[in-house]
Amino acid sequence: MNYPTTVNHPTKTLLIVSQNEARQQTDSPILAGFNLAYLVAATEPNIIFWIQQHQPDLIILDLDWSQANCSQLISALRLDWLTRSIPILAIVNSRAKKLRSAQNLDCNACLFEPYSLAALEKSICSLVPISACMMPEVAI
Repeated sequence: MNYPTTVNHPTKTLLIVSQNEARQQTDSPILAGFNLAYLVAATEPNIIFWIQQHQPDLIILDLDWSQANCSQLISALRLDWLTRSIPILAIVNSRAKKLRSAQNLDCNACLFEPYSLAALEKSICSLVPISACMMPEVAI
């Protein structure tokens, strides 16, 4: 007897680490294709532990890049065998851009504030293959 089989493809997880509880716009078909998780850096001292345990498919770091602990976070993620292959998208504010701190980041992609939703989507699609990136109606 043949039983129908279904393959459940797990939803990809996108972790957003930010300074405050501001949320990314979710009206985007690209962002809607992810299981979104948020951590507030100021209240979450165990960010690396969370990432090790949950293994997100992409990490967006929207932090104050003028502080040294942000680049230390990326360095720690790159040195850990559990997290080193997870793509990182850094969002850099204009003050940090002036400091040129973004040039030394070991991230896969970098956006400078202010940025458009289309630029965010394009960066995400370049880092993580999801079906929403392949849709013809999404112009990226």
